[in-house]
Amino acid sequence: MNRPLGATGRARSGTTGVGSGGCEHGPKAPRILQRGTGARVTTTEEFDVTDRRDPSRDRHILMITNHGVHEWEVTPGLPDTGGQNVYVNQFTEALVEQGYRVTIVNRGGYPHPVTGVAQTGVVSHPSGKARILYIEDGTPAFVRKEDMDEHVPLLVSDLHRKLAAEGADFELIISHYWDAASIGIALKELAHREAPHIWVPHSLGALKKRNTDALTWADLRIDERIAHERALLDRIDGAVATSSAIRDSFVDDYGYRPRYFLPPCVDPARYHPRSHADCAAVWDVLAQQSPCAASELRMRPIVLEISRTDRTKRKDVLIRAYAQVRERLPGTLLVVALDDRGGKPYEEAVALIHELGLERDVITVGSVWTQLPCLYAVAAVYCTPSVMEGFGMSAQEAAATAVPVVASDLVPFAAEYLLGPAAKRLDGDAGRELLMGDAAIVVPADDVEGFAHALMMLLSDDALRGRMGQRALEITIPYFTWAHRTRDLLDDLGLGVDAESEAGAG
Repeated sequence: MNRPLGATGRARSGTTGVGSGGCEHGPKAPRILQRGTGARVTTTEEFDVTDRRDPSRDRHILMITNHGVHEWEVTPGLPDTGGQNVYVNQFTEALVEQGYRVTIVNRGGYPHPVTGVAQTGVVSHPSGKARILYIEDGTPAFVRKEDMDEHVPLLVSDLHRKLAAEGADFELIISHYWDAASIGIALKELAHREAPHIWVPHSLGALKKRNTDALTWADLRIDERIAHERALLDRIDGAVATSSAIRDSFVDDYGYRPRYFLPPCVDPARYHPRSHADCAAVWDVLAQQSPCAASELRMRPIVLEISRTDRTKRKDVLIRAYAQVRERLPGTLLVVALDDRGGKPYEEAVALIHELGLERDVITVGSVWTQLPCLYAVAAVYCTPSVMEGFGMSAQEAAATAVPVVASDLVPFAAEYLLGPAAKRLDGDAGRELLMGDAAIVVPADDVEGFAHALMMLLSDDALRGRMGQRALEITIPYFTWAHRTRDLLDDLGLGVDAESEAGAG
């Protein structure tokens, strides 16, 4: 029987350099550098997955994240990479720190979009206590998550065969997104396993349907997805909400109350305030894509946006808003993630930059995992006008770096946490209502004038920006850290250290 979120269900938060580009003749396609994974093939001797009778040995969790490209080093900008992959990797590392071994299950057997090499077999984490197990369905091509249902039976068969050959045992299944949940359900039934299975959807079809147009519904097969989600709810042992928006959608749209809560979290060792002096390298990287010298860029307040190149991220809204900002505050700079693999949305964004004459004031970046912490640290304001976010990880990372946020009202982390209890209404230039809180200004989705007004408020007031940035940090750390939230989840599941100790004592 489902129980409501308890007192412990509280809120808590990828590889190459910036791509080449320039502003003298407009933004160029960011350069995506190929790199090795640094991974190695592991063996069952190194990673013990057999039936565990000795309570002193590490326990084993099966983590199914089926669609997309999953690697230890995240490559943002590829189909179905980025936020969910970061979540799974960091969640896995937190579980390892709690004494678990983790097998991440991902679909492989098709050419990697960057390297052209098919991902197959087993790839270990440097710790030796986690691995990625690639399963195959005989289709040597990328498959959208929306079309994955036809591939589930073959993937389940391959996974079952591989685990059985190893004699693998596990005490918990965690699945991510509905396609992975389907695999977890079928695996339990095929293998007659008693291990509990919890589902982390990251987003829900009904929630997406409300925030997208009918054309998008059809392309994403949203109605079919909703039917899959409804059907699996009776066959799992519990669901994990990653935001209150998802929790509410579970209740309102599916008549289901999720048992657990685990929002995306941040690694404070990676995301934390840094001085400009500590980020010297990032200025040279940005200068490579700008007609301005690094010394000049250091003097310009930066508006930053980092996300995949997709229409739902509303980069056009940000670019149009920034054009208004530049008229009033000509010394500012916009750094925005644009990847030429984004197809039409990329082309449209680049064309808009040209149309508005912003070539000298906009720097486009590609895959920025290595430089990302410093990009946040040198930003004056982080802006995310996205209309489709499960939580808002980039806003969370910026907050952990002490950067104030301007966000759409459809970005849960900003709207639910950064605003705080004392948020007040503001009137934008167009008379639209904005909400200004402790650490963020929240703007109605697609309100170009509202975003421009909010950005100008923060960019023109150093003291206000400093206060809101400090509050963003205080709200985020340590509450939204993986160590904190993972311990809470394991305790809720009865699998935490304390629970294990009590069981042993009994």
